[in-house]
Amino acid sequence: MNIFQKFGIIAGPTLAILIYLFLDLSEGFENAKIMSSIAVWIAIWWITEPIPLAATSLLPIVLFPLFGILGGKEIALAYINPTILLFMGGFIIAIAMEKWSLHKRIALFIISLFGSNSSTLILGF
Repeated sequence: MNIFQKFGIIAGPTLAILIYLFLDLSEGFENAKIMSSIAVWIAIWWITEPIPLAATSLLPIVLFPLFGILGGKEIALAYINPTILLFMGGFIIAIAMEKWSLHKRIALFIISLFGSNSSTLILGF
C-alpha cells in the first residue's frame, strides 16, 4: 500500500464526518447531508484506491441502509439491473475466452477453413 492509498483510507471517512458535521443545509435535508458525506467518502476511495474499486463500488449497499437513506432492497435493485447483468455475463465470457485462448483458436479455425485470402476471410467472418 503506497502513501497515496494510506492517505485515502483515512481521508475518506474523515472528510465524510467533517462534511456531515459542518455542512449547513436547511431544516429537513438530513438525508441530503448524509448522502453528500457518503458520496465524498466513496469518491475519495475511488480516486486513491485504498481498497479495490469493486469493493468501493459496493459501499452504498452497506452504508445507505446503515444510515437510513435507502433500504437494502431498494439499493440492491439498482445493482441487479438486467442490462448490467447482461454486460457482466458478456465480460465473464470474454475473460474465459481470453484465459483459454479460445479467441485465437476460433481465428485459426476460420483461417484454416476459408484460407488467408482477404475476400474469403470476410466470408468466414
